[in-house]
Amino acid sequence: MLKRFLFYGSALLVALISVYAEKQTWTAEEAKNISQRMQKYVDAPMPADLSKYSSQEKQLLQALLEAGKLLDQIYWRQTYYNNIPLRDEIVKTRSEEDPVRKFFFLQIGPYDRLDNDAPFMKVPPKPPTAGFYPPDMKKEEFEKWIADHPADKDAFLSSYTVIKRQGNNLVAVPYHVEYKEFLEPMAAKLREAAGLSDSPDFKKFLLSKADALLNDKFFQTDVDWIDMKGNKFDMVFGPYEVYGDELNNLKASYEAYIEIVDTKESAKLDQYTKHLPEMEADLPYPEKYKNKDTGLTAAFAIVRDIYRGGDARAGYQAVATNLPNDAEITSKKGTKKTFWINALDARLNKIIAPIGARLIAQNQTQYLTSQGLFDFVLMHEIAHGLGPNYVQGTKTPINVALRDLYSWIEENKADIAGLHSLNYLEAHGIIDKSLSNQHYVSYLGSIFRTIRFGTGEAHGKAAIVTLNFFMEQGAVVYDPSSKRYGVDFAKIGSAVDKLANELLVIEAEGDYARAQKLSEKYSGTTAEVQKSLDSLKDLPVDFIPVYQNRWN
Repeated sequence: MLKRFLFYGSALLVALISVYAEKQTWTAEEAKNISQRMQKYVDAPMPADLSKYSSQEKQLLQALLEAGKLLDQIYWRQTYYNNIPLRDEIVKTRSEEDPVRKFFFLQIGPYDRLDNDAPFMKVPPKPPTAGFYPPDMKKEEFEKWIADHPADKDAFLSSYTVIKRQGNNLVAVPYHVEYKEFLEPMAAKLREAAGLSDSPDFKKFLLSKADALLNDKFFQTDVDWIDMKGNKFDMVFGPYEVYGDELNNLKASYEAYIEIVDTKESAKLDQYTKHLPEMEADLPYPEKYKNKDTGLTAAFAIVRDIYRGGDARAGYQAVATNLPNDAEITSKKGTKKTFWINALDARLNKIIAPIGARLIAQNQTQYLTSQGLFDFVLMHEIAHGLGPNYVQGTKTPINVALRDLYSWIEENKADIAGLHSLNYLEAHGIIDKSLSNQHYVSYLGSIFRTIRFGTGEAHGKAAIVTLNFFMEQGAVVYDPSSKRYGVDFAKIGSAVDKLANELLVIEAEGDYARAQKLSEKYSGTTAEVQKSLDSLKDLPVDFIPVYQNRWN
Protein backbone atom coordinates (compact mmCIF):
# COMPACT_ATOMS: atom_id res chain seq x y z
CA MET A 1 0.00 0.00 0.00
CA LEU A 2 2.87 2.36 0.71
CA LYS A 3 4.83 1.90 -2.53
CA ARG A 4 3.55 5.03 -4.22
CA PHE A 5 4.42 7.09 -1.16
CA LEU A 6 8.00 5.92 -0.72
CA PHE A 7 10.68 8.48 -1.16
CA TYR A 8 14.38 8.96 -0.61
CA GLY A 9 16.38 12.01 0.39
CA SER A 10 15.73 14.83 2.78
CA ALA A 11 14.65 17.34 0.10
CA LEU A 12 11.83 15.13 -1.09
CA LEU A 13 10.81 14.44 2.53
CA VAL A 14 10.41 18.17 3.19
CA ALA A 15 8.39 18.57 -0.01
CA LEU A 16 6.06 15.72 0.82
CA ILE A 17 5.44 16.96 4.35
CA SER A 18 4.57 20.39 3.02
CA VAL A 19 2.05 18.84 0.63
CA TYR A 20 0.28 16.99 3.40
CA ALA A 21 0.42 20.00 5.68
CA GLU A 22 -1.51 22.10 3.18
CA LYS A 23 -4.93 23.26 4.19
CA GLN A 24 -7.37 20.37 4.18
CA THR A 25 -10.73 21.09 2.52
CA TRP A 26 -13.84 19.09 3.34
CA THR A 27 -16.90 18.30 1.30
CA ALA A 28 -20.29 17.82 2.93
CA GLU A 29 -19.96 14.08 2.38
CA GLU A 30 -16.55 14.00 4.10
CA ALA A 31 -17.90 15.97 7.05
CA LYS A 32 -20.78 13.48 7.30
CA ASN A 33 -18.22 10.68 7.32
CA ILE A 34 -16.57 12.23 10.38
CA SER A 35 -19.92 12.35 12.17
CA GLN A 36 -20.48 8.67 11.41
CA ARG A 37 -17.05 7.81 12.76
CA MET A 38 -17.82 9.71 15.96
CA GLN A 39 -20.89 7.52 16.49
CA LYS A 40 -18.57 4.62 17.34
CA TYR A 41 -17.87 6.34 20.66
CA VAL A 42 -19.96 7.04 23.72
CA ASP A 43 -19.03 9.49 26.46
CA ALA A 44 -18.41 7.96 29.88
CA PRO A 45 -18.40 10.53 32.71
CA MET A 46 -15.55 9.95 35.18
CA PRO A 47 -16.33 12.07 38.26
CA ALA A 48 -13.67 12.41 40.97
CA ASP A 49 -14.09 14.33 44.21
CA LEU A 50 -10.63 15.75 44.94
CA SER A 51 -11.88 18.37 47.38
CA LYS A 52 -11.17 16.09 50.35
CA TYR A 53 -7.41 16.30 49.78
CA SER A 54 -5.18 18.86 51.45
CA SER A 55 -3.88 21.91 49.63
CA GLN A 56 -0.47 20.23 49.42
CA GLU A 57 -1.93 17.04 47.96
CA LYS A 58 -3.88 19.05 45.39
CA GLN A 59 -0.67 20.78 44.35
CA LEU A 60 0.96 17.37 43.98
CA LEU A 61 -1.83 16.14 41.72
CA GLN A 62 -1.71 19.33 39.65
CA ALA A 63 2.03 18.86 39.12
CA LEU A 64 1.41 15.29 37.93
CA LEU A 65 -1.32 16.47 35.55
CA GLU A 66 1.06 19.04 34.07
CA ALA A 67 3.71 16.34 33.60
CA GLY A 68 1.10 14.21 31.84
CA LYS A 69 0.31 17.00 29.39
CA LEU A 70 4.00 17.28 28.51
CA LEU A 71 4.16 13.54 27.92
CA ASP A 72 1.19 13.87 25.58
CA GLN A 73 3.26 16.13 23.36
CA ILE A 74 5.86 13.39 22.89
CA TYR A 75 3.23 10.88 21.84
CA TRP A 76 1.90 13.25 19.19
CA ARG A 77 5.32 12.99 17.56
CA GLN A 78 5.61 9.22 17.96
CA THR A 79 2.33 8.16 16.41
CA TYR A 80 2.78 9.74 12.95
CA TYR A 81 5.78 11.61 11.54
CA ASN A 82 3.68 14.45 10.10
CA ASN A 83 1.29 14.94 13.03
CA ILE A 84 2.50 18.33 14.23
CA PRO A 85 2.07 20.25 10.94
CA LEU A 86 -1.40 18.74 10.57
CA ARG A 87 -2.30 19.63 14.14
CA ASP A 88 -1.05 23.20 13.72
CA GLU A 89 -3.17 23.63 10.61
CA ILE A 90 -6.31 22.27 12.25
CA VAL A 91 -5.88 24.41 15.36
CA LYS A 92 -5.36 27.47 13.15
CA THR A 93 -8.38 26.89 10.91
CA ARG A 94 -11.00 25.11 13.06
CA SER A 95 -12.76 25.86 16.35
CA GLU A 96 -12.57 23.51 19.33
CA GLU A 97 -16.16 22.38 18.66
CA ASP A 98 -15.53 21.55 15.01
CA PRO A 99 -16.18 17.78 14.43
CA VAL A 100 -13.04 17.37 12.32
CA ARG A 101 -10.86 18.95 14.99
CA LYS A 102 -12.48 16.93 17.78
CA PHE A 103 -12.04 13.67 15.90
CA PHE A 104 -8.44 14.48 14.97
CA PHE A 105 -7.60 15.13 18.62
CA LEU A 106 -9.50 12.02 19.72
CA GLN A 107 -7.39 9.88 17.36
CA ILE A 108 -4.19 11.89 18.00
CA GLY A 109 -3.69 12.05 14.27
CA PRO A 110 -5.41 11.61 10.90
CA TYR A 111 -6.10 7.86 11.18
CA ASP A 112 -9.23 6.20 12.61
CA ARG A 113 -7.99 3.78 15.26
CA LEU A 114 -11.32 1.93 15.32
CA ASP A 115 -11.25 1.41 11.55
CA ASN A 116 -7.90 -0.33 11.10
CA ASP A 117 -6.16 3.07 10.96
CA ALA A 118 -8.04 4.17 7.84
CA PRO A 119 -7.15 7.79 6.99
CA PHE A 120 -9.99 10.29 7.41
CA MET A 121 -7.94 13.19 6.03
CA LYS A 122 -6.04 13.68 2.77
CA VAL A 123 -2.95 11.79 3.89
CA PRO A 124 -1.23 8.59 2.72
CA PRO A 125 -2.05 5.26 4.36
CA LYS A 126 -0.56 5.07 7.83
CA PRO A 127 3.07 3.97 7.59
CA PRO A 128 4.09 1.08 9.86
CA THR A 129 7.08 3.22 10.83
CA ALA A 130 4.81 5.68 12.72
CA GLY A 131 7.19 8.32 14.09
CA PHE A 132 9.90 5.89 15.17
CA TYR A 133 11.75 5.39 11.86
CA PRO A 134 12.24 7.18 8.55
CA PRO A 135 8.80 6.97 6.92
CA ASP A 136 10.18 5.19 3.84
CA MET A 137 12.01 2.49 5.82
CA LYS A 138 11.21 -1.17 5.20
CA LYS A 139 11.91 -4.01 7.60
CA GLU A 140 14.51 -5.42 5.23
CA GLU A 141 16.56 -2.22 5.35
CA PHE A 142 16.42 -2.13 9.14
CA GLU A 143 17.54 -5.74 9.45
CA LYS A 144 20.27 -5.37 6.81
CA TRP A 145 21.72 -2.35 8.60
CA ILE A 146 21.98 -4.35 11.83
CA ALA A 147 23.56 -7.28 9.99
CA ASP A 148 26.09 -5.00 8.33
CA HIS A 149 26.73 -2.91 11.48
CA PRO A 150 26.67 -5.31 14.45
CA ALA A 151 27.99 -2.61 16.77
CA ASP A 152 24.68 -0.76 16.26
CA LYS A 153 22.51 -3.77 17.11
CA ASP A 154 21.73 -3.00 20.76
CA ALA A 155 20.88 0.63 20.08
CA PHE A 156 18.71 -0.22 17.06
CA LEU A 157 16.81 -2.95 18.92
CA SER A 158 16.34 -0.78 22.00
CA SER A 159 12.77 0.18 22.84
CA TYR A 160 13.99 3.69 23.69
CA THR A 161 15.59 4.96 20.47
CA VAL A 162 14.33 6.68 17.33
CA ILE A 163 15.93 5.60 14.04
CA LYS A 164 16.92 8.45 11.73
CA ARG A 165 18.85 9.05 8.53
CA GLN A 166 22.05 11.07 8.50
CA GLY A 167 23.08 11.29 4.90
CA ASN A 168 23.59 7.70 3.75
CA ASN A 169 23.78 6.42 7.30
CA LEU A 170 21.21 5.35 9.86
CA VAL A 171 21.53 6.38 13.51
CA ALA A 172 19.69 5.45 16.71
CA VAL A 173 18.84 8.56 18.73
CA PRO A 174 18.00 7.92 22.42
CA TYR A 175 14.57 9.07 23.55
CA HIS A 176 16.07 11.33 26.22
CA VAL A 177 17.89 13.20 23.44
CA GLU A 178 15.11 13.21 20.85
CA TYR A 179 12.44 14.46 23.27
CA LYS A 180 14.63 16.55 25.56
CA GLU A 181 12.51 19.71 25.22
CA PHE A 182 9.57 17.90 26.88
CA LEU A 183 11.39 15.49 29.17
CA GLU A 184 13.38 18.09 31.09
CA PRO A 185 10.33 20.12 32.24
CA MET A 186 8.46 16.85 32.77
CA ALA A 187 11.15 15.57 35.12
CA ALA A 188 11.05 18.92 36.95
CA LYS A 189 7.30 18.50 37.52
CA LEU A 190 7.82 15.01 38.92
CA ARG A 191 10.48 16.32 41.30
CA GLU A 192 8.11 19.08 42.35
CA ALA A 193 5.43 16.46 43.09
CA ALA A 194 7.98 14.38 45.03
CA GLY A 195 8.69 17.37 47.27
CA LEU A 196 4.97 17.55 48.10
CA SER A 197 4.48 13.84 48.84
CA ASP A 198 4.03 12.53 52.39
CA SER A 199 4.63 8.97 51.20
CA PRO A 200 8.33 7.98 51.29
CA ASP A 201 7.71 5.24 48.71
CA PHE A 202 5.86 7.53 46.30
CA LYS A 203 8.52 10.23 46.74
CA LYS A 204 11.26 7.72 45.98
CA PHE A 205 9.44 6.50 42.88
CA LEU A 206 8.81 10.01 41.54
CA LEU A 207 12.46 10.95 41.92
CA SER A 208 13.73 7.79 40.25
CA LYS A 209 11.16 8.21 37.45
CA ALA A 210 12.40 11.77 36.86
CA ASP A 211 15.96 10.46 36.57
CA ALA A 212 14.93 7.61 34.26
CA LEU A 213 13.13 9.92 31.85
CA LEU A 214 16.42 11.77 31.36
CA ASN A 215 18.62 8.73 30.76
CA ASP A 216 16.24 5.98 29.49
CA LYS A 217 17.35 3.61 32.26
CA PHE A 218 14.07 2.40 33.73
CA PHE A 219 15.06 -0.63 35.81
CA GLN A 220 15.32 1.09 39.20
CA THR A 221 12.24 3.26 38.80
CA ASP A 222 10.16 0.24 37.82
CA VAL A 223 11.45 -1.62 40.87
CA ASP A 224 10.50 1.40 43.02
CA TRP A 225 7.05 1.47 41.40
CA ILE A 226 6.38 -2.22 42.02
CA ASP A 227 7.59 -1.95 45.64
CA MET A 228 5.39 1.03 46.63
CA LYS A 229 3.16 0.52 49.67
CA GLY A 230 0.55 2.69 51.38
CA ASN A 231 0.50 5.44 48.75
CA LYS A 232 -2.71 7.43 48.12
CA PHE A 233 -1.74 8.27 44.55
CA ASP A 234 -0.18 6.29 41.74
CA MET A 235 0.65 6.64 38.07
CA VAL A 236 1.59 4.69 34.98
CA PHE A 237 4.05 7.00 33.30
CA GLY A 238 6.62 6.55 30.57
CA PRO A 239 7.38 4.55 27.41
CA TYR A 240 5.89 1.07 27.68
CA GLU A 241 3.77 -0.51 24.93
CA VAL A 242 5.24 -1.30 21.52
CA TYR A 243 1.99 -1.74 19.55
CA GLY A 244 2.47 1.60 17.78
CA ASP A 245 5.61 0.30 16.08
CA GLU A 246 4.05 -1.80 13.34
CA LEU A 247 7.37 -2.26 11.56
CA ASN A 248 9.13 -4.21 14.30
CA ASN A 249 7.11 -4.09 17.53
CA LEU A 250 10.20 -2.70 19.25
CA LYS A 251 9.77 1.00 19.97
CA ALA A 252 7.84 1.99 23.09
CA SER A 253 5.16 4.70 23.11
CA TYR A 254 4.81 7.15 25.99
CA GLU A 255 1.64 6.90 28.07
CA ALA A 256 0.33 8.49 31.26
CA TYR A 257 -2.36 7.63 33.79
CA ILE A 258 -2.70 9.75 36.93
CA GLU A 259 -4.54 7.73 39.58
CA ILE A 260 -6.25 7.73 42.96
CA VAL A 261 -5.60 4.44 44.80
CA ASP A 262 -8.35 2.36 46.40
CA THR A 263 -6.07 1.02 49.12
CA LYS A 264 -8.58 -1.37 50.72
CA GLU A 265 -9.57 -3.10 47.48
CA SER A 266 -5.96 -3.22 46.30
CA ALA A 267 -4.87 -5.00 49.47
CA LYS A 268 -7.45 -7.75 48.88
CA LEU A 269 -5.74 -8.76 45.65
CA ASP A 270 -2.40 -9.46 47.29
CA GLN A 271 -3.65 -13.00 47.94
CA TYR A 272 -2.90 -13.85 44.30
CA THR A 273 0.82 -13.17 44.70
CA LYS A 274 1.52 -16.33 46.67
CA HIS A 275 -0.15 -18.49 44.03
CA LEU A 276 1.95 -17.34 41.06
CA PRO A 277 4.37 -20.29 41.20
CA GLU A 278 1.49 -22.80 41.24
CA MET A 279 -0.26 -21.04 38.37
CA GLU A 280 2.92 -21.13 36.29
CA ALA A 281 3.47 -24.81 37.13
CA ASP A 282 -0.12 -25.61 36.13
CA LEU A 283 0.04 -24.02 32.67
CA PRO A 284 -0.54 -26.62 29.91
CA TYR A 285 2.78 -26.57 28.10
CA PRO A 286 6.00 -28.65 28.40
CA GLU A 287 7.82 -28.54 31.72
CA LYS A 288 11.13 -27.73 30.03
CA TYR A 289 9.77 -24.35 28.95
CA LYS A 290 8.28 -23.21 32.25
CA ASN A 291 9.48 -20.16 34.10
CA LYS A 292 11.22 -21.50 37.21
CA ASP A 293 11.92 -18.04 38.66
CA THR A 294 9.23 -18.10 41.36
CA GLY A 295 10.65 -15.33 43.52
CA LEU A 296 9.14 -12.54 41.47
CA THR A 297 6.96 -9.75 42.78
CA ALA A 298 3.39 -9.24 41.60
CA ALA A 299 1.93 -6.01 42.91
CA PHE A 300 -1.73 -5.07 42.46
CA ALA A 301 -3.37 -1.66 42.40
CA ILE A 302 -7.07 -0.89 42.05
CA VAL A 303 -7.38 2.76 41.12
CA ARG A 304 -9.57 5.44 39.58
CA ASP A 305 -7.76 7.48 36.99
CA ILE A 306 -8.25 11.25 36.74
CA TYR A 307 -6.16 11.75 33.58
CA ARG A 308 -5.02 9.78 30.55
CA GLY A 309 -2.36 11.02 28.17
CA GLY A 310 -0.30 9.80 25.24
CA ASP A 311 -0.90 6.21 24.17
CA ALA A 312 -3.31 5.82 27.10
CA ARG A 313 -5.94 8.13 25.65
CA ALA A 314 -5.64 7.33 21.94
CA GLY A 315 -8.37 5.10 20.53
CA TYR A 316 -8.70 1.86 22.52
CA GLN A 317 -9.43 2.54 26.20
CA ALA A 318 -7.67 0.12 28.54
CA VAL A 319 -9.28 -1.05 31.78
CA ALA A 320 -6.17 -2.74 33.17
CA THR A 321 -2.50 -3.21 32.47
CA ASN A 322 0.43 -5.39 33.46
CA LEU A 323 3.73 -3.51 33.39
CA PRO A 324 6.61 -3.13 32.84
CA ASN A 325 7.17 -5.07 29.61
CA ASP A 326 10.97 -4.98 29.63
CA ALA A 327 12.16 -8.60 29.78
CA GLU A 328 15.08 -7.75 32.09
CA ILE A 329 12.77 -6.21 34.68
CA THR A 330 10.03 -8.83 34.45
CA SER A 331 12.52 -11.69 34.71
CA LYS A 332 14.43 -10.21 37.66
CA LYS A 333 11.74 -8.36 39.59
CA GLY A 334 8.22 -9.00 38.31
CA THR A 335 5.32 -6.78 37.33
CA LYS A 336 2.57 -4.55 38.65
CA LYS A 337 -1.05 -5.05 37.66
CA THR A 338 -3.18 -1.90 37.61
CA PHE A 339 -6.98 -1.95 37.32
CA TRP A 340 -8.95 1.21 36.52
CA ILE A 341 -12.23 0.40 38.19
CA ASN A 342 -14.04 3.42 36.70
CA ALA A 343 -12.98 2.36 33.19
CA LEU A 344 -14.00 -1.26 33.87
CA ASP A 345 -17.48 -0.12 34.89
CA ALA A 346 -17.74 2.01 31.75
CA ARG A 347 -16.71 -0.89 29.50
CA LEU A 348 -19.28 -3.25 30.96
CA ASN A 349 -22.20 -0.84 31.17
CA LYS A 350 -21.61 1.21 28.02
CA ILE A 351 -20.25 -1.44 25.65
CA ILE A 352 -20.38 -5.13 26.64
CA ALA A 353 -23.84 -5.31 28.23
CA PRO A 354 -25.61 -3.91 25.12
CA ILE A 355 -23.66 -6.36 22.90
CA GLY A 356 -24.49 -9.29 25.16
CA ALA A 357 -28.18 -8.42 25.09
CA ARG A 358 -28.13 -9.02 21.33
CA LEU A 359 -25.60 -11.79 20.73
CA ILE A 360 -25.34 -13.98 23.84
CA ALA A 361 -27.72 -16.92 24.24
CA GLN A 362 -30.69 -15.72 26.27
CA ASN A 363 -30.30 -18.46 28.86
CA GLN A 364 -26.68 -17.34 29.43
CA THR A 365 -26.99 -13.54 29.63
CA GLN A 366 -27.41 -13.93 33.41
CA TYR A 367 -23.73 -14.90 33.48
CA LEU A 368 -22.58 -11.63 31.89
CA THR A 369 -21.59 -9.85 35.12
CA SER A 370 -19.24 -7.23 36.48
CA GLN A 371 -17.61 -9.86 38.71
CA GLY A 372 -17.08 -12.21 35.79
CA LEU A 373 -15.52 -9.45 33.71
CA PHE A 374 -13.35 -8.17 36.55
CA ASP A 375 -11.98 -11.65 37.30
CA PHE A 376 -11.18 -12.24 33.62
CA VAL A 377 -9.44 -8.87 33.27
CA LEU A 378 -7.54 -9.54 36.50
CA MET A 379 -6.27 -12.90 35.29
CA HIS A 380 -5.49 -11.56 31.82
CA GLU A 381 -3.07 -9.09 33.40
CA ILE A 382 -1.63 -11.70 35.75
CA ALA A 383 -1.12 -14.05 32.80
CA HIS A 384 1.00 -11.44 31.01
CA GLY A 385 3.52 -12.17 33.75
CA LEU A 386 3.24 -15.96 33.35
CA GLY A 387 4.97 -18.09 30.76
CA PRO A 388 8.44 -17.59 29.25
CA ASN A 389 10.24 -14.25 29.13
CA TYR A 390 12.91 -15.32 26.65
CA VAL A 391 13.14 -17.81 23.79
CA GLN A 392 14.17 -21.17 25.24
CA GLY A 393 17.93 -21.50 25.66
CA THR A 394 18.68 -17.91 24.64
CA LYS A 395 18.54 -14.38 25.98
CA THR A 396 16.38 -13.25 23.05
CA PRO A 397 13.22 -11.52 24.30
CA ILE A 398 10.06 -13.02 22.80
CA ASN A 399 8.97 -9.75 21.19
CA VAL A 400 12.27 -9.63 19.30
CA ALA A 401 11.82 -13.20 18.02
CA LEU A 402 8.17 -12.80 16.99
CA ARG A 403 8.49 -9.17 15.83
CA ASP A 404 5.31 -8.02 14.06
CA LEU A 405 3.35 -11.08 15.26
CA TYR A 406 4.26 -10.65 18.91
CA SER A 407 1.55 -8.23 20.03
CA TRP A 408 -1.44 -10.37 19.12
CA ILE A 409 0.22 -13.61 20.24
CA GLU A 410 0.97 -12.09 23.65
CA GLU A 411 -2.55 -10.67 24.03
CA ASN A 412 -4.01 -14.05 23.05
CA LYS A 413 -1.75 -15.84 25.50
CA ALA A 414 -2.84 -13.52 28.31
CA ASP A 415 -6.51 -14.16 27.54
CA ILE A 416 -6.25 -17.93 27.35
CA ALA A 417 -3.64 -18.56 30.03
CA GLY A 418 -5.73 -16.27 32.23
CA LEU A 419 -8.86 -18.39 31.67
CA HIS A 420 -6.86 -21.53 32.41
CA SER A 421 -5.55 -20.01 35.63
CA LEU A 422 -9.08 -19.08 36.71
CA ASN A 423 -9.92 -22.77 36.40
CA TYR A 424 -6.93 -23.58 38.60
CA LEU A 425 -8.00 -21.10 41.29
CA GLU A 426 -11.55 -22.46 41.23
CA ALA A 427 -10.38 -26.08 41.44
CA HIS A 428 -8.24 -25.28 44.49
CA GLY A 429 -10.88 -23.32 46.35
CA ILE A 430 -9.07 -19.99 46.06
CA ILE A 431 -12.04 -18.41 44.31
CA ASP A 432 -15.68 -19.50 44.23
CA LYS A 433 -16.35 -22.35 41.76
CA SER A 434 -19.82 -20.98 41.07
CA LEU A 435 -18.21 -18.07 39.21
CA SER A 436 -16.94 -20.31 36.39
CA ASN A 437 -19.88 -19.74 34.03
CA GLN A 438 -19.64 -15.99 34.63
CA HIS A 439 -15.97 -16.02 33.62
CA TYR A 440 -16.61 -17.79 30.32
CA VAL A 441 -19.72 -15.86 29.28
CA SER A 442 -18.28 -12.50 30.31
CA TYR A 443 -15.21 -13.33 28.22
CA LEU A 444 -17.40 -14.30 25.25
CA GLY A 445 -19.16 -10.94 25.49
CA SER A 446 -15.81 -9.16 25.60
CA ILE A 447 -14.65 -11.08 22.48
CA PHE A 448 -17.29 -9.39 20.34
CA ARG A 449 -16.45 -6.01 21.85
CA THR A 450 -12.80 -6.50 20.98
CA ILE A 451 -13.30 -7.82 17.43
CA ARG A 452 -15.13 -4.60 16.61
CA PHE A 453 -11.81 -2.75 16.93
CA GLY A 454 -10.71 -4.58 13.81
CA THR A 455 -8.81 -7.82 13.51
CA GLY A 456 -5.70 -5.96 12.39
CA GLU A 457 -5.33 -4.58 15.94
CA ALA A 458 -3.54 -6.86 18.43
CA HIS A 459 -6.46 -7.35 20.84
CA GLY A 460 -8.95 -7.73 17.98
CA LYS A 461 -6.84 -10.32 16.21
CA ALA A 462 -6.40 -12.30 19.42
CA ALA A 463 -10.17 -12.25 19.91
CA ILE A 464 -11.07 -13.50 16.41
CA VAL A 465 -8.45 -16.27 16.61
CA THR A 466 -9.93 -17.41 19.92
CA LEU A 467 -13.53 -17.26 18.68
CA ASN A 468 -12.75 -19.29 15.54
CA PHE A 469 -10.72 -21.82 17.53
CA PHE A 470 -13.45 -22.24 20.16
CA MET A 471 -16.14 -22.66 17.50
CA GLU A 472 -14.04 -25.27 15.71
CA GLN A 473 -13.72 -27.13 19.02
CA GLY A 474 -17.47 -26.84 19.73
CA ALA A 475 -16.74 -24.80 22.86
CA VAL A 476 -18.73 -21.84 21.51
CA VAL A 477 -21.87 -22.67 19.54
CA TYR A 478 -23.83 -20.44 17.16
CA ASP A 479 -27.61 -20.85 16.93
CA PRO A 480 -28.73 -19.66 13.46
CA SER A 481 -32.39 -19.45 14.51
CA SER A 482 -31.77 -17.00 17.35
CA LYS A 483 -28.54 -15.60 15.82
CA ARG A 484 -26.92 -15.90 19.22
CA TYR A 485 -23.78 -17.54 20.62
CA GLY A 486 -23.51 -19.74 23.68
CA VAL A 487 -20.74 -21.44 25.64
CA ASP A 488 -20.70 -25.22 25.82
CA PHE A 489 -19.53 -25.49 29.42
CA ALA A 490 -18.59 -29.18 28.97
CA LYS A 491 -16.12 -28.43 26.16
CA ILE A 492 -14.75 -24.98 26.92
CA GLY A 493 -12.08 -26.11 29.43
CA SER A 494 -10.45 -28.50 26.97
CA ALA A 495 -10.47 -25.88 24.22
CA VAL A 496 -8.81 -23.37 26.54
CA ASP A 497 -6.03 -25.83 27.36
CA LYS A 498 -5.37 -26.69 23.70
CA LEU A 499 -5.09 -23.06 22.63
CA ALA A 500 -3.02 -22.15 25.69
CA ASN A 501 -0.54 -24.88 24.81
CA GLU A 502 -0.22 -23.62 21.24
CA LEU A 503 0.39 -20.01 22.25
CA LEU A 504 2.81 -20.78 25.08
CA VAL A 505 4.91 -23.10 22.92
CA ILE A 506 5.07 -20.49 20.14
CA GLU A 507 6.43 -17.99 22.67
CA ALA A 508 8.81 -20.44 24.34
CA GLU A 509 10.33 -21.43 20.99
CA GLY A 510 10.08 -17.98 19.40
CA ASP A 511 8.47 -19.81 16.49
CA TYR A 512 7.55 -17.12 13.96
CA ALA A 513 6.42 -19.60 11.29
CA ARG A 514 4.10 -21.42 13.69
CA ALA A 515 2.57 -18.12 14.80
CA GLN A 516 2.01 -17.20 11.17
CA LYS A 517 0.23 -20.52 10.51
CA LEU A 518 -2.04 -19.96 13.51
CA SER A 519 -2.91 -16.54 12.12
CA GLU A 520 -3.58 -17.86 8.62
CA LYS A 521 -5.91 -20.58 9.88
CA TYR A 522 -7.94 -18.69 12.49
CA SER A 523 -7.81 -14.93 11.93
CA GLY A 524 -10.46 -14.73 9.20
CA THR A 525 -13.96 -13.43 9.90
CA THR A 526 -16.65 -15.93 8.87
CA ALA A 527 -19.86 -14.82 7.17
CA GLU A 528 -21.98 -15.55 10.25
CA VAL A 529 -19.63 -13.62 12.55
CA GLN A 530 -19.57 -10.71 10.11
CA LYS A 531 -23.38 -10.62 10.07
CA SER A 532 -23.34 -10.59 13.87
CA LEU A 533 -20.91 -7.68 13.87
CA ASP A 534 -23.00 -5.85 11.28
CA SER A 535 -26.02 -6.16 13.58
CA LEU A 536 -24.15 -4.07 16.17
CA LYS A 537 -23.40 -1.11 13.92
CA ASP A 538 -25.74 1.19 15.82
CA LEU A 539 -23.95 0.46 19.11
CA PRO A 540 -20.80 2.32 20.22
CA VAL A 541 -17.51 0.49 19.91
CA ASP A 542 -15.70 2.15 22.80
CA PHE A 543 -16.11 4.85 25.42
CA ILE A 544 -14.43 8.22 25.79
CA PRO A 545 -13.45 9.04 29.39
CA VAL A 546 -14.87 12.42 30.31
CA TYR A 547 -12.97 13.47 33.43
CA GLN A 548 -14.87 15.58 35.92
CA ASN A 549 -12.34 16.43 38.61
CA ARG A 550 -13.88 18.49 41.42
CA TRP A 551 -11.21 20.40 43.35
CA ASN A 552 -13.38 22.50 45.69
